[in-house]
Amino acid sequence: MVKFDIVSGFLGAGKTTLVKKILHSLDTCEKIVLIENDFGEVNVDREIIEIEGFEVYELSNGCVCCKLKGDFLLTLKHLLSQEIDRIIFEPSGIFILSEILDVFKDIEVSSKCFINSVTTVVDAQNFTKHIQSYSGFFKSQILHASSLVISKAQFLNDKEIYLLEHELRTLNETAHIISKNWAELSNQDIKDLINGNSNSSLNVPKHFLNHNFDSMGLKTSRLLSLEQLENILGTCKKGGFGDVIRGKGILNSGAKYFEFNYVDGQYSIMESTDVEVGIISFIGNNLQKEKLTAAFR
Repeated sequence: MVKFDIVSGFLGAGKTTLVKKILHSLDTCEKIVLIENDFGEVNVDREIIEIEGFEVYELSNGCVCCKLKGDFLLTLKHLLSQEIDRIIFEPSGIFILSEILDVFKDIEVSSKCFINSVTTVVDAQNFTKHIQSYSGFFKSQILHASSLVISKAQFLNDKEIYLLEHELRTLNETAHIISKNWAELSNQDIKDLINGNSNSSLNVPKHFLNHNFDSMGLKTSRLLSLEQLENILGTCKKGGFGDVIRGKGILNSGAKYFEFNYVDGQYSIMESTDVEVGIISFIGNNLQKEKLTAAFR
């Protein structure tokens, strides 16, 4: 039977970073395929992961738990017709587990594949905001996880981590919780994480949540300096492009490429050492799409 591992988490929590750690920690003798689902029109994460030599299947411009459910089922059946050992699925940040479980009711899928683990990444810095503003998606992802991995824990003190763990435990009494700095995670930590028990996730009630988010994405050849990119992200923070919840991308400055991540008013920029492609994606509410497009084209 093929193992199916889900790595979920709200927008910008750090799913792709954890997925990369998982891919590099697993046994090389396993044939592993990754399914990437991005709510936006383009998939930045695919560009980042594919360059490292892993096989990636992309489902973009919608969420597999609603708009792309049929595409997801076809992709899964196609993969299960091949000789593979494990599928790792990184859904969009507004993923609803109960809808995916419907796919496993298909006899062609359930006879060849089973849900091995459900890991949810929890953004330590933005937990309170996300639990208040996007409660439906966020709580559902936490409630039905077999493991909860806290990201950005290095930015909290011990007391704040303790309180966060307590809140997570009130939502999910059985999940394994990892709160250590990700730099300290060993290969064995990662293996234990996704080879756990997912029984708590298999009887999930239906959630009817509207995916009322805007998205825009594009590939671009425009050269942008570090200062210009910082100005654009600063404008996002001030609301100049609408209510931007999540932004990510890779851009050419001429001398080098920069990778940026934006989450709820906080952003980081680092040099991209492997991926050399201009691509950006934004998700939010009431996005000023024409202004955003003009900024990057």
